[in-house]
Amino acid sequence: MFFKCIEVGDVVTNCYVFGKKEVVIIDPGDDATKIESIIVENDLIPRAILLTHGHFDHFLGCCYLRQRFKLPVYAHRAEKEILSNPAYNLSYLIGSKIKINCDGYFEDGDVFEFADFSLKVLHTPGHTPGSSCFLYDNILFSGDTLFKDSFGRCDLPLGDESQIFKSIKEKLLVLPKTTKVYPGHGVPTTIGDELKNF
Repeated sequence: MFFKCIEVGDVVTNCYVFGKKEVVIIDPGDDATKIESIIVENDLIPRAILLTHGHFDHFLGCCYLRQRFKLPVYAHRAEKEILSNPAYNLSYLIGSKIKINCDGYFEDGDVFEFADFSLKVLHTPGHTPGSSCFLYDNILFSGDTLFKDSFGRCDLPLGDESQIFKSIKEKLLVLPKTTKVYPGHGVPTTIGDELKNF
């Protein structure tokens, strides 16, 4: 598998380029040309942009990459309100009013099929209503739902702390303990390591 974590933007978001020859771009939060260089230098074929949720620090690179590689952008259906509202996606904090229109919306349990791999959607609301994780085998891209020794903040618009705990306990901590967790910020962890925190 090709796997690359690229730290992007002032908020230092983890963008992931993942797949084989064909790849997906998960959370291109900024620095689109840096992400572009990884793809071109490794002769990869990007097929889609997947958003774990709709905050600006996870989508600022979308427009450039979408146009550059003619890519569809996907997010959970429940993120429509956040993606279309700068007050909710927090882009107003950087002096912008950015709205993202996705090409498609996924639901819990959907599977993205690519040439040599697939990713399963796990809807994990709490940080935002449509926050989602993507699972491949024993690799989990957890967005801002689960971090090493922590979880996503819920004091932002439409956040819900009781919901995020429910999501983590019922959707994520039931995965095998060896599952490697790659979050939207910070360093990787495992489900086994995080079980002790909940």
